[in-house]
Amino acid sequence: MQSRQSVQTTENQPKLFLTPAEVAADLRVSTSTVLRLIHANKLPAIAVSERIYRIPAATLERFKAGTLNRRFDIRVRRAAGPAPRLGADETLPEPRPASVTRAG
Repeated sequence: MQSRQSVQTTENQPKLFLTPAEVAADLRVSTSTVLRLIHANKLPAIAVSERIYRIPAATLERFKAGTLNRRFDIRVRRAAGPAPRLGADETLPEPRPASVTRAG
């Protein structure tokens, strides 16, 4: 029986964070299953953006060993305060006048 290896980088250094696809390959499940585990709070992950997640390699090892303890889960929240207004200091271009059409 072939033993599974941890996901490695090209320099043979272990990766600190894994993509859902890498976790899926390691667990031999689909990427959708990994995302379901993340959304069900069964597999902790870091939300890089609204649709991109990274799973800490140490968390994956604990998950596979069955030693993942809920009390150690960390939730990353957005910074308090209003969201930055993109383009708040920019002026808008003047609207173009409507073109005049002739009835023919």
